[in-house]
Amino acid sequence: MRFFGQPKAVRVYVDAKILNMHDQSLPREAYVGYVVEGGKRRNVKKVDATESDDAEVEAILFAVEDLRDPLGRLTVVCDHESVVSEAKKDALKNPSGPMRKLRAVLRANPSIRLEVLQANPAHGVVTEYVNGLQKA
Repeated sequence: MRFFGQPKAVRVYVDAKILNMHDQSLPREAYVGYVVEGGKRRNVKKVDATESDDAEVEAILFAVEDLRDPLGRLTVVCDHESVVSEAKKDALKNPSGPMRKLRAVLRANPSIRLEVLQANPAHGVVTEYVNGLQKA
């Protein structure tokens, strides 16, 4: 719901990619990124994560930390349904450190919403960045 005078929430798509996920002999490298709807603002960075759930949580946290102040109200869209579901639950038995942080951020910032979406434009942003690293 939007009230008169309040700006519309900006949609931000997030994604994560872990390299060498299926080859235990190689080191895993995780990258997260986001793209603001319309594609004019985007960013990618390397993070410490070895599991896909943690990497997706790190992607959400990265977008929120990078965009909360300049953009205000955010709707963060993630294609990882289990992460979105866990973040929205009232209580979790043993959340990971990143998930605990995400849940605290969401509780402290009601202007930030989290949604799940299957087709995610941020996937291409992270893939493009990682492919560029591999060519260098």
